[in-house]
Amino acid sequence: MKRIAIVLLALIGTCVGLQAQKQRGDSISLRPSFGVDFSSEVHTDCREGRLANLLQLYADIPITRKLLLEVHSISTLSSDELPLCIDVQGYSNINTYGVNIPFALSVAGLTWQINERHSVFAGIRRTDEDYFCSDGLSLFTNSSCGIFPTLSWNAYIATYPEADVGIHYKFDNEKLCLQASLYNGEGNHAFTGRYNVFRFCPNSDGLLALAQAEYRHRNSHYFLGANIHTQPEITSSVWAYAEQALSPRLTLLAAYSHAFGSTTVCKDFCGLGAKYAFKRAELGVFTDYVRILGFNEWATELICSLPLTDFLTVKPVLHVITTDGETACIGMLRMDISF
Repeated sequence: MKRIAIVLLALIGTCVGLQAQKQRGDSISLRPSFGVDFSSEVHTDCREGRLANLLQLYADIPITRKLLLEVHSISTLSSDELPLCIDVQGYSNINTYGVNIPFALSVAGLTWQINERHSVFAGIRRTDEDYFCSDGLSLFTNSSCGIFPTLSWNAYIATYPEADVGIHYKFDNEKLCLQASLYNGEGNHAFTGRYNVFRFCPNSDGLLALAQAEYRHRNSHYFLGANIHTQPEITSSVWAYAEQALSPRLTLLAAYSHAFGSTTVCKDFCGLGAKYAFKRAELGVFTDYVRILGFNEWATELICSLPLTDFLTVKPVLHVITTDGETACIGMLRMDISF
């Protein structure tokens, strides 16, 4: 761990030094950027409480005008191994339920900006860096709004907090965004041993391939995607979701995903929601249905995002979750700090 941290710091320092030498001619296009995001949550069912914390560090360092070094990390700390209710989706998308991670890579690799529209990334990456991270879904804290359970429950793929070796291609213009990725079939967060994040073993882990198209029109967004996983047998899923703007402030959300394969434990996911912008604040509601491991679950989330300063946002949240006929209400308060 210490050796890897020293190597990363040395690499970052070297790249920063290279940029300083080019400061006069390339001060804008070749300037490195760094960022820090911290999220902290309090969960309660009026009887017990839980805490969940996530720290994310970002370093994006241009090497040339077309080549960018990206190094992003996560650190997690959760207070308890058990959630407040036995749900199958996860009402908190940052809670790792006692699997505390001092330091792990979420992104580490090179992006080649071929031209204004085409780019290719190679290295360590999480799938949810690029997929299921639209403006509408990212408002909510339900884990299914970060990646659909038809993917995350049917294969141990590289989604939060795991990452993996992969290649990601992106085409982006004003109306259309096309993405395609190929990953090692099993996600990891360690640096050594069987579960190291640098592992690439398609024979035992399989491969994960994803593709998605996004069409934009008058502040509305429409997504259509599919994935294939090859181990222990070939399984696949398709998904579609839309963010339909009804007015400059009101947007409706709809999502559906279906998984194929005889060994899948989650076949279908569907959800409906809306978000409303009021000055700087955002109000959101999202309700979804899923059947996992024979359990039927309806989950509804009410959230309000309140920016207090340019770097501090507070989000009170209420989850109403019915799993296998039993209903639980979970209150949350999230604080997001970004620099």
